[in-house]
Amino acid sequence: MLRFLLAALLVAVPLGAGSANAQAVVFKNFASFRNLVPGIDFFASSRKDVSPYEKPAAEAVARLKELMGEDLPKGAIFICSSLQQKDSIFEPRVLRSGYSWSITVVTPEVRMQEMMERMQAQMGDNVPAEMRDRMRKRPPEMMLANVEQQAAATLVLQIAHAVIQTSMDENIRFRSSRLDDMGKSPLPDWLDIGIAWYAAGAKANLEFLNQNMEQTFPIEDILSMSRPFVASSFDQGGGMPGMDGGGMPGMNGGGFPAGGFPGGGMPGMNGGGFPAGGFPGGGMPGMNGGGFPGGGFPGGGASGGQRASRGGGSGRSGSAGGGGMAQRTIPKDEQDRMLFDGQSSTFFYFLIEKAGVEKIREMIRTARDGAESREYIERPDVLGGDFAKIEEEWAAWVKTLKS
Repeated sequence: MLRFLLAALLVAVPLGAGSANAQAVVFKNFASFRNLVPGIDFFASSRKDVSPYEKPAAEAVARLKELMGEDLPKGAIFICSSLQQKDSIFEPRVLRSGYSWSITVVTPEVRMQEMMERMQAQMGDNVPAEMRDRMRKRPPEMMLANVEQQAAATLVLQIAHAVIQTSMDENIRFRSSRLDDMGKSPLPDWLDIGIAWYAAGAKANLEFLNQNMEQTFPIEDILSMSRPFVASSFDQGGGMPGMDGGGMPGMNGGGFPAGGFPGGGMPGMNGGGFPAGGFPGGGMPGMNGGGFPGGGFPGGGASGGQRASRGGGSGRSGSAGGGGMAQRTIPKDEQDRMLFDGQSSTFFYFLIEKAGVEKIREMIRTARDGAESREYIERPDVLGGDFAKIEEEWAAWVKTLKS
C-alpha cells in the first residue's frame, strides 16, 4: 500500500509541474501579463506598454462574445518596444504554446527605426540629413498618445479577424501576416468586415461612402462578392509622399490594404499589416508603401483635404493647418475596396438595428454552415425580399450617421 502511494505521488508531481509550465509559457525578451483581458495574454516590456490596449481589447472581446458566444479562442498579443523584441517572435512557436492566434504590435519608435533602416538600404548615403534627424527625434507626447489610440483601433480589428477565423475552423491558427486574408474565414467577406468593425465600435470609410453613394455596389452584390483585391505597390518604385513614386518606403513590407483612414488618423503601427477598411479616429495620417491610404484622409488631420471620384478622377489638394499634401489620384481598385468595406460595415449595423442581435447570431451560424446571406436576409422575419426597398432604406439610414 505504501509503495502504491509513493508511486502515485512521483507520477503526480511531474504531471502537475508540466501543467503549470504549459500555463506559464515564457517568451524571451518579454514579460507576461495574463488575464488582463478575457482570453488574451499580453507580452511586453512593461505594463505601461500594455495599458493603451487593455480597454479597447476588452470592449472588442465583449462585442464578439455578444455575436459569437462566450467560448472564444485564446490569443497572444506581443507589444514590441524594440527591434530585438520584434525579431525574437517566432509565431509558429507561439501557436504551439496553446494559443489559437497571435498578433504583433510595435511602438512608433520601432516603426520609425524600421523605416529608417529600409530607407538607408534603398537610398544609402542619399537620405537627407534633415530627414534623418527628424526621424530620430522622439515625437511629441500628444502625437504619441494619438498614435497609441490609432494602434489600439488597429489592434481591435485584428483581434476580430483572428477570432472570426479561428472560432469558425479549429484547424486554423491565425498569424499577423494573415490579417487581411478573408479566404481563411468560412463567412462571406462582407460579414467578416461587418463583424470586425462592429467589434471595433466603428464604421469603415463612412465619409468616403457618403461622398460616393452614387458609385456604390448593389447591396445584393455585396452579400455575395469577394472583397475587391488591391495589389501592393510597395515594390513598384515608391518615393516620398508627393513625389513621382508615391509613398514613403519602409512602413509595411507589402503596402497597406486600401481603405483609408476615416477621420484622418495616423495609424497605429503593427507587425502584421494594417486593418482592412482603415482606421476610426483622427490625427496625423500615416505613410503607405505605395502612396497614402486609398481615398486620402477624409475628415481632417494632416491630410490636405484630399478627395477623389471612384472613376479615377484627380484628388484635390487643400489646406490643413497651414499647408496641404500633394494631390494624389486614387486607383479604382482602392476606391472599390473602400466602398466595399464601407457598405459592408454600415449594412451590418443597419441589419442589427432592423432585425436585432439575435437574428445576426443566427445568420452567422447559418453562414458558417454554408447558407447564403441573401437567403437569410430575404426571410420575412428579417428584412424581406424587396432588395430595392432594402437598399433605399439603407442609403437613407447611412446619411443620418455622423462621420
